[in-house]
Amino acid sequence: MEKIDARDFLLVIDMQNAYLPGNPWGCASMKKAIQYILHTMEKFPVEQVAFTRFLPPKNPEGAWKEYNQTNKNINRNAWMNEFVEELQPFICADNTYSKSVYSCCKNEELYRKLRQYERIFVTGVVAECCVLSTVLDLVDMGKKVIYLQKGIAGGSEKKEKEVVSVLKGMSPVHILFRSS
Repeated sequence: MEKIDARDFLLVIDMQNAYLPGNPWGCASMKKAIQYILHTMEKFPVEQVAFTRFLPPKNPEGAWKEYNQTNKNINRNAWMNEFVEELQPFICADNTYSKSVYSCCKNEELYRKLRQYERIFVTGVVAECCVLSTVLDLVDMGKKVIYLQKGIAGGSEKKEKEVVSVLKGMSPVHILFRSS
């Protein structure tokens, strides 16, 4: 991985219990992603790392009504919505941002913070939903996205590869891929 400096930021997307293998939204490679994220966090100053989490909207609109109705048992389960145990020691009010849609960039406070940085290193879940949506928004913001493949888990290995395949069309101008 390249040298980290003041222009870099690590974004850890939705590493919540619901995505652990065996859970309703389980991602098979999430445990590997957690270990990669822990290792990667060591390279960043604490103030250059943020964690996001999906929480259902109080008043969903449009298709989000159906989504939240379909997933109400997960959404109402406090443990499912908590961050995974391995990351909890690093979570605090100053580095945590909630969202009720796929993209992290829709959180206005986080959006303002991200604007301060040039390169955004992306990790988290789910590759084909929240990660993909966030990466596209970051590209639209003019950010250089560093897609940390080992730190991103999807619904399956096949889906993880499909997301990379789609995003490769924006490489190397907007997105750089790192597999180590």
